[in-house]
Amino acid sequence: MAQPYPAQPYSVPSPRRRWPLAVVALVVGLVVGAGIVGLVWIGTGSGAAGSGAAADVDAACAAVARTTSLDPVDKYAGFQRWGAAAQLAAAAAEQEPRYQSLADALKAPVDIVMQNFAAKGPEFDAAMTRARAACDDR
Repeated sequence: MAQPYPAQPYSVPSPRRRWPLAVVALVVGLVVGAGIVGLVWIGTGSGAAGSGAAADVDAACAAVARTTSLDPVDKYAGFQRWGAAAQLAAAAAEQEPRYQSLADALKAPVDIVMQNFAAKGPEFDAAMTRARAACDDR
C-alpha cells in the first residue's frame, strides 16, 4: 500500500548560541547583587548622608582584596563580589566626590568583562592593576 503523503526530510536545526543568555544572567546577577548590597547598606544605618562613605570604601576594598578572579564563567561569585564593590564605591563617591577615582577604577574591570565576556587581556590586566592600586592608595 502506498503512503498517502511523500516522506519529507527533516532539517537539522542549527546550534543555538548561548552567550546572550549568559550575558543576560550576568546583568541580572549584578543588578540583584547591587540591590542586596543597597538594602544591607540602608538597613545598617550607613545610608545617612556623609556618615558612611569611608565605611563603604573600606567594605568595597575588602571585597576587592578577597576577589581572586572576575571570570564570569568559572568564578561567577568573584565577578558578583567585584560588581558589588564597584557599587559601594560609587555610593561613597556620591557622598564624597574624593572617592570618584576609586569608583571609576573599580568599575573599569567590570565594564571590560561585560563588553568582552572574558576576564583576560592587556586592557583587563591594566584595569585590575589600577583598581587594586586605587584601593591601596585610598
